Amino acid sequence: MTHKAQNQLIYFVSGMWCATCAKSVREAVSKVEGVKSADINYASKLLSVEVIEQSQSRNIDETIQSKIRQIGFGVKKQVEGWLGGFQKELEKDSENKMPWLLVSIVWFLAMWASMIAFAGYSGGRLSSREVYLIALGSSMFGLPAILLGIYPYAVSGLRALIYGRLLTLDLFIFFGGLSAMTVSIIYLSTGEAISYADSGSMIIALLLLTKKIENSIINKMTASILFQLHPAQNKVRVWKDQEWKPAEAHQIKRGQSVRVFSGETIPFDGVIESPKCIVNNHLLSGESTAISLCRGDHVFAGAIAATDLEICVTNSQGNRKIDEWAESALIAKKQSSYYSKLFSKIESSLTVIAFLGAGVLALIAWHNGSTIKTIVEAFFVGILIFCPCLFASIIPLSKQMAHLALLKVGVIIYRSDALLDLAHIKNIYFDKTGTLEAVESIYFPIEDSENIDSYLSELSQKSQHPILRGLLKDQKQRGSGLIKKIDEIPGKGSFAWTKDNKLFTIGSKLFLASEGIEIPDATISTSYVAFNNRLVGQIISKKSYDESSLKFIKSLVKNFSGYRIGVLSGDPSFAGQERFESTFENVSYFGNLSPEDKAYKIKPKSIFVGDGLNDTLAFAKADVSIRLGHRILGYGPVDIEIKVPNLNLILRVLDYAGSYRTVLKQNAAAALLYNAIALSLAAMEKFSPLGAVVAMIISFLALLFNSLRLLSVPEV
Repeated sequence: MTHKAQNQLIYFVSGMWCATCAKSVREAVSKVEGVKSADINYASKLLSVEVIEQSQSRNIDETIQSKIRQIGFGVKKQVEGWLGGFQKELEKDSENKMPWLLVSIVWFLAMWASMIAFAGYSGGRLSSREVYLIALGSSMFGLPAILLGIYPYAVSGLRALIYGRLLTLDLFIFFGGLSAMTVSIIYLSTGEAISYADSGSMIIALLLLTKKIENSIINKMTASILFQLHPAQNKVRVWKDQEWKPAEAHQIKRGQSVRVFSGETIPFDGVIESPKCIVNNHLLSGESTAISLCRGDHVFAGAIAATDLEICVTNSQGNRKIDEWAESALIAKKQSSYYSKLFSKIESSLTVIAFLGAGVLALIAWHNGSTIKTIVEAFFVGILIFCPCLFASIIPLSKQMAHLALLKVGVIIYRSDALLDLAHIKNIYFDKTGTLEAVESIYFPIEDSENIDSYLSELSQKSQHPILRGLLKDQKQRGSGLIKKIDEIPGKGSFAWTKDNKLFTIGSKLFLASEGIEIPDATISTSYVAFNNRLVGQIISKKSYDESSLKFIKSLVKNFSGYRIGVLSGDPSFAGQERFESTFENVSYFGNLSPEDKAYKIKPKSIFVGDGLNDTLAFAKADVSIRLGHRILGYGPVDIEIKVPNLNLILRVLDYAGSYRTVLKQNAAAALLYNAIALSLAAMEKFSPLGAVVAMIISFLALLFNSLRLLSVPEV
């Protein structure tokens, strides 16, 4: 495989439920003799190991697998063509992780514990026995909830400590829950009506739910990395026993001949066997120009057949060029930015301070001759006072606020740390076609039909397809609420349903023909519009330099000076190139680039903005990747996706990232200040268990209030 170094070993590690587990694996494998470096992508569960001597890789491989199994995880070495079965492995591993059932049970028990405890908090004339029974009843639900909830944290935290020598927040959460259980049991066993089962179980339930939601998001993102070709490719026609027979695509091997019909996506890399044929490399290169090929020419999976053709397979599933791109993207691990490392260090420091602070309070109690109950209570008070969850828990909340705020303006954040990485960006690269270079389209009716212009005007606003989004942009007539659903099929066309269930079918002649819509030979357009399965018009389009791109670059240079800007393209030139380069001295154009060349051009500390399958390697190489629209389904993993085809939203993201970093820095400073003050007060024995709980809640609310500013995205 061209993307894989000879001294690189790749493993699928199963059973990890959190990033702490991934750290344990990385640290343990890094210490294996003969290993030069080890990186693990927790999202894809892939461990990439670089060995010092390739000749020793077999012995090292056995040691690595043994070490990972010793930690408690499953491991499987990935051999050539591993991508073919990767999705099934990923889905199987996802099912074995922390189940929703566990989260639901913990929440159920925690809610009952809180409701029973509320009867005691609400006051009223209760006897001491009634108060004790309420505390006991609450604990009967709360203590099992804590025990169940802290179990996964105990496993991951102890693994990190034993095998990676890492003191993590997971371990702290385990000890915090354990101390709450111990203190409650000691008090209740001595007849005192004191229990922290209700508050402890609710905190554990919240932390567990947050972890489960984050894991679900990661699983969904990772699944989208895998490129899903058109369903028709699952069944192919292969030449066997002197006739064309149907077969499953995964059964096809190198050297076999396969027939592909017009309009289908070519499922394999191969050599053309037909005398002549036409293909469209829209998904591979970003260019929708038809390419004429003849016998002996090479063709790649992902191209779309414009005529019937036959190929001899040179690379089957798992070994195709697009599989190489996917493997590179799945293995790719972004380097952490300065801020990401800083906040990670703060979290680790707070964890160490918390353990030391709690231990010091317990030692002071022991030195003063206190009872075992008082010593344990002192440790529990320390856990509450120096709780690193104060800062660590506000980070996930801040991330979710950033997600919600940007989603409202049409931006999806898949990796929140990308907002931190933007602080050190020096280069920003743009794909050309569909990103900086617009598609200008004009609709010509073949027959009059009611409200077609209104429908198409609304489609031009809502669709992500380059042809449709450039349609009728100068028309004054705009539809509003006429279109209820759009289904876009990359490389083929689109379906759109109106609010009264009428159907638009828009796309190539072959696409409409496959839907039973006849196209007269006299028509000249390559895109057509059918309304309720009746041809009503055609779309004439051309690629053109978009004036709005120049305005966007001006705003980018004005508001975010210091960026070096590059345009990366497979074309030798593009409309407006000279104007770009003459207007801005720090703008450069690079043409005639293959997807691999694009990735090679990208320098460290960079953003890449693109929209196509051919941009996959560039997305993986850049520090921050941004996809404009959704011209392709799945495959390329990106950090940020801009659903609305509006370049100016990039400016808003860059500006918002500055606010995001500011809020996190303020929260970090406040958390450190809180711990410093708490340490002083605790040393003077000014904290009771109740006071510690109140102090933690007040501090958490203060940080939460500060983070609420993230819910608004400023205009640029």
